[in-house]
Amino acid sequence: MVDFFNFMGNIPPYSENETTVHRLNRRHDLLIGPFLPQIEGARVLDLACHDGRWSYALAGAGAAHVHGVEARPELIERFAAFPETGFKERVALHCNDLFDELEALVAQGARFDVVAVYGIFYHVMDHLRLLSLAKRLEPEIIIIDSEFIMVDNAMIQLLREEVSNPLNAVPASAGQSHTVVGVPSRRATEFMAEALDMDVTWIDHALILGDDATGMKDYFRDGRKVRGTCALGRR
Repeated sequence: MVDFFNFMGNIPPYSENETTVHRLNRRHDLLIGPFLPQIEGARVLDLACHDGRWSYALAGAGAAHVHGVEARPELIERFAAFPETGFKERVALHCNDLFDELEALVAQGARFDVVAVYGIFYHVMDHLRLLSLAKRLEPEIIIIDSEFIMVDNAMIQLLREEVSNPLNAVPASAGQSHTVVGVPSRRATEFMAEALDMDVTWIDHALILGDDATGMKDYFRDGRKVRGTCALGRR
């Protein structure tokens, strides 16, 4: 297990729960480890980057530049507490709605080698729009870490989500207490990739995590909704 995120043990709110740091390190094994050849020297776009933790990790893995976008300014402010390293300066965080940012980047003719969609794909409704805009940035791969509905057919299950939780979707208007999000099935994700002429590779988390489910039970869950990781690549 890579211990990249151990420094978080001294930074609130991560310092309040040792399991959270362990989970981040295990997820680093899943979300960074298998993609090191693509990340090294790459221009990376990190969507819904929260406090920049994955932007920081992507830069630490050798990315030449990481452009993070996050809609909640109070989360971006936390990035200042991250250790000053030789790679932190390669991270630039932008406060914006992720779709507004994607459209602006496309309009600017921006290009990225890697697009990271870590933990946001099941907090949106416009999955195909997100992937379509991301593809127009001409990445080599789009990495998705999300919860997926485990059924054989292509479907998206709608769920009610409270917007007060900083890990959930942001409100679309002032005073909104909850929104509706869609959790896609794996097959639905494959349908979207096919429509965009992209291939999907699913990561077998058991090969990386073994049987250690500490802090990672959503990846090991035996039920209808299970977390997983995949990469969409150009054909």
